[in-house]
Amino acid sequence: METPSLTCCLVIGDDVRDLHGCLASLASLGDLLAGTVVVGMGVRARTLELARRAGAEVHERPDDGDLAAARNEAAGMAETEWVLVVEGDERVSADPALLAKLLEAQPGEVVRPDALQIEVVGTTDASPTREIRLYRTASCQFLGGVQPRLATRELGHTLRPLNPGGDVIRVTAAYAADPVGERTRLRRRESRTSRVVEVLDAAGTEGDELASALVERARARRALGDGNGALADLNRARALSCSDRYRDIAREELVGLLLEHRHFTGARTLIGQLRAGGNDSGYSDWLEAQVHAAEGQAADALRIVDRLREGGLLSRADGGVVAPPDILNETMILAARVHDYDKALECCLELVARHGQAHRYGRLLLKLWGHRSPEALAVELDRAGAPVESVAAALRQLPEPGPASAAALEAKKPRLTAVAASL
Repeated sequence: METPSLTCCLVIGDDVRDLHGCLASLASLGDLLAGTVVVGMGVRARTLELARRAGAEVHERPDDGDLAAARNEAAGMAETEWVLVVEGDERVSADPALLAKLLEAQPGEVVRPDALQIEVVGTTDASPTREIRLYRTASCQFLGGVQPRLATRELGHTLRPLNPGGDVIRVTAAYAADPVGERTRLRRRESRTSRVVEVLDAAGTEGDELASALVERARARRALGDGNGALADLNRARALSCSDRYRDIAREELVGLLLEHRHFTGARTLIGQLRAGGNDSGYSDWLEAQVHAAEGQAADALRIVDRLREGGLLSRADGGVVAPPDILNETMILAARVHDYDKALECCLELVARHGQAHRYGRLLLKLWGHRSPEALAVELDRAGAPVESVAAALRQLPEPGPASAAALEAKKPRLTAVAASL
């Protein structure tokens, strides 16, 4: 069987801060990496030269805001079956042997993925997200202009990616947001999408392309605090003659905007339209829970999200997801608001033991555990399948009973069994 290989494709703008670090991290892909393609959009010559010296194939294109076209252009230069999409300030870590096993599945096998939805870790304490970043170029391409999404080339075929663990491959953001720099980037994003809207308006073009540009500009305006501008863009986008998908993307964005400004009736009307359109019912329930929570009806919101815990990923219209850790976190917060601390503890244990969130939630776990014994906490973590080394390391950095709980967790299995029998 031929060893699989991939090409890493980057589309960078003039806001990239450490391209060298990103390119250096690709070494973790080992022999799987056949090459790197960098497409610059309005990038300084010095940055592009750095990419060339690192061995990347470098190309330039106008900064027209069409990120989907730029990604497709980069992928078109790849000579491999697989392409990995990375941003210029991200880092890649991977286990080449495990990743190769997923990529080398042949036609006729039970699992033959078109794409992999991999873990993307930000620089804040927020839970990792999952994004389709690794795909077969023969099966998929980017659509959406300024708001790119991966779609299959085969009409009527639904893209069903695999979801490998973070130990197989993970992408991590290298920098926390710089408030001044972030605002500058948002202004550029707003300006770029405004140019796209102007061009499409001048050409009399409606449809998905214009809806995509309006939604992307609305997101930039919302982040900049221009709620009225975002509202105008989203209302225009959902009124266009476009596909249901882009209309629903605008509706979902608008629900979030209306909740920020406490327009609950309007938010509920939009959620009803999403349900009628056949969108993911779980995500519509999630939005409904956000309305209840914003209205101060924490018990009603808790009943909804607690039910969603069993359903796995919730899919948004734009292809994004609400992952189980996000649902658990929301359930835990709502449970604490209604003083159901047993349920809050249950969620916190699951986040620490099963979702690798020990560093984020370890301190809260100890607080919810209260005055019960460290040995009993170790038993509960063991029952939940906690990875001993990483959880113990996180607990050891906390005040007591963190170190005592870590020591108990690292103890031999017979000791844990004996404690369990005595509870």
